[in-house]
Amino acid sequence: MSRFNNVNVVFGSARNVGAVAVTETPGVKPAVGDPPQGTGARRKPAASPILQLNPGDVTLGQKVGFLILCIYMISGYANEFAIRALGAKAYISTVSLAILPIAFVVSGNVLRGLRDTMGRLWVGFLVWMCVAVPFSVWKGGSVTLVKDYTSHAWIFLFLIAAFAVSLKHCRWLMGVLIAADVLLLIDCAVTAHTTNGRLEITGSVFFSNANDLSLQLILAITQFFYLLFQKGVWLRVLAVVGITTALVYSLQTGSRGGAIAILTLVAVIFLIGNQKLLVLALVLVAGAAAILIVPSAAFHRISLITGDEEIVNTADLSAAGSVEQRIALLRQSVEFTITHPLLGVGPGQFAVAVDGEDQKKGERSAWLGTHNSYTEVSSECGIPAFLFYIGIVGMCLLSNLRIYRRSVNQPQLRQLNALAFCTFCGSVVFAVATFFYHIAYTSYLPVIAGMTVALRLITDQSLWGSRRVAVVMGSHRGLPGQLPQSAA
Repeated sequence: MSRFNNVNVVFGSARNVGAVAVTETPGVKPAVGDPPQGTGARRKPAASPILQLNPGDVTLGQKVGFLILCIYMISGYANEFAIRALGAKAYISTVSLAILPIAFVVSGNVLRGLRDTMGRLWVGFLVWMCVAVPFSVWKGGSVTLVKDYTSHAWIFLFLIAAFAVSLKHCRWLMGVLIAADVLLLIDCAVTAHTTNGRLEITGSVFFSNANDLSLQLILAITQFFYLLFQKGVWLRVLAVVGITTALVYSLQTGSRGGAIAILTLVAVIFLIGNQKLLVLALVLVAGAAAILIVPSAAFHRISLITGDEEIVNTADLSAAGSVEQRIALLRQSVEFTITHPLLGVGPGQFAVAVDGEDQKKGERSAWLGTHNSYTEVSSECGIPAFLFYIGIVGMCLLSNLRIYRRSVNQPQLRQLNALAFCTFCGSVVFAVATFFYHIAYTSYLPVIAGMTVALRLITDQSLWGSRRVAVVMGSHRGLPGQLPQSAA
C-alpha cells in the first residue's frame, strides 16, 4: 500500500512541518513502525500529512487515461514531424483524443474536478457559452466553435484532474510538457526561418503564426524552471540551455506581447523568489545570449510598442499599423461588450459582427479577431462568461502563488513547491500575454487550470486557502481533503 494511502502513516505521530502544525491526538496509537514514544529512536521521515489528502481512484481506467493524456500532450509534434517527413499526419493525436473520453468515464474520477471551486467555475463558463449560442449573430458558427472547443480544449481541465491524482502524476505530467518543449526547440532549430523580420515555422499546424510561436516558447521557459529545482547537475544545465534557447527564439519572433510577458515574468520572479542572485545570474546569461544572437531588427520591432515611434522603413510602417489596428479592434470589442452585456454577439463571432457593422457603413471588413482574450470573451459571450473566465485566471495565479510561498524551505514539499512555482509562472505569462492575443478558446488555460486543480486536490486547503491555518488532524476522520471544524 502507498504511504500516502495509509491513514496511520499520514495522520500518525506529531511533527512540525513548517507553517502547518500537525498534533497527535491523545488516545490514538502510534502508526505501525513508529518508534516508542520518548525513546529518542530514529526513524525514516513519513510522508507529509498535507499531501495526498484528496486522491482520486487509481484504477485501470485512470492509469490508461494518464498514459494516453501524456501521449496526447506530445502527439502534436509527432504530427509536425510526420507531415514534413512523410507528407501525412501520424494520427496519434486523433487516436489518443478518441480514447481519452472513454478512459475518463471508466476511471471512476469523472466528478473529481467538480470537488474544487475552479472546476465548478469552469462548468459555469461553458454553460454560459452555450446559453449565448442561440443569440449569436451566426448560430452555426457558434455551434461549431463550442463543439470543437469543448472536445479539444475545455475538457482538459477535468481530464487532468481525473488522471493526475497524486504528486507523482503531476511530476510526470510536467516532465511530459518539458519533453514537448524540447521537441519544439528542435522544430525551431530544424525548420524555423525568418519572414519579414519575424521567426516563423512555415507550414506548421500550430505555430505558423509568430505570435503563437512566441507564446508557446515563453510557456516552455516556465516549464524548464522545474528542472532548476532538481538535484541532478545535468538537469539544471538542461534547464539553463532550454531557457536560453527558448528566450532567443521567442525574441526572434518580434512579438511585442511576448516581450512584455517576458519582462513581467522576470519582474515577478525577482519579487517572489527566494534566490534573487540565482535569478539575476540566469537573466544575465540568457539576456547576453539573446543580445548576441537575436537580430537587431527583431529588437527594433519589439520597441515599437505605441505606434508613435519614428518610422524608418516599411517594416516599421507595418508594425505601427498593427498597433493602430489592434487599438481599433479593442475599442470595437469593448463597444460590443457594452451593447451586448449579457450574451455577447456569439461565441467566436466577433469578426462576423464587425463585418455586419462595416457593411452598414459601406466599408470593407478586415475579418480580424479582438487581439485580446478578455474582451474576446466579454464581447462574444457576455459579461457573466467574462467573470467566470477571469475568475479561473485569478485563481490560477493566487492558488499557485500561495502553495509556492507556503511550501518554500520545506524539504518534504520540495517537488510540490517546484510544481506550484512553474504553474504560477505559466499563469503569469498567460494572464499578461492574453491582453495581446485572442486565445480564449484554446487549450492553454485548460491545461494551466487543470494542473492548478490537480495541485489543489492533492494538498490541504491550508496551503492554498485564503487563510493560513494550523491543521489538527489526529482525530479528524471526515471526508478526504476536508479541514477539521476546529481549524477552519
